[in-house]
Amino acid sequence: MSAIEFAIAAPFVFVLVLGTVELAVDMMIDATVQMAAQSASRVGLTTTNPASGTRAQQAKQIVSNILSGWTGLPNTTLTITELDYGSYNAVGTPAYTAGLGALGDVVSYNITLTTPGISGIPQLVGIPLLTFQRNYIVQNEK
Repeated sequence: MSAIEFAIAAPFVFVLVLGTVELAVDMMIDATVQMAAQSASRVGLTTTNPASGTRAQQAKQIVSNILSGWTGLPNTTLTITELDYGSYNAVGTPAYTAGLGALGDVVSYNITLTTPGISGIPQLVGIPLLTFQRNYIVQNEK
């Protein structure tokens, strides 16, 4: 009798455990994307060029380093864009240029990580891809 009860309950318990693990991992990914966006925006705020490369390269390298553990998952993509709006009034309009801008410019940091997940549970409930996104808007120091 116990074996029959186990055979009936085991698949549900297994899916419940996998779903819990998937949710925990997804929360960790989301927190990591948040941390990456904060770190990248701090680099751009200073408008001080690094010893080698540009501020944009440095910001992208920081994001890539922080998210490197998650970008190794199969079918996972990372997109990083920096948009220079010049002023807060222009934010959200097509009046932007790519890059980190100059002193006093308002810059939007957009980081998007897309992944199918680790367990396959999201696909079971009809979610083919999970998207974790952060947008930070900061004004470069004057």
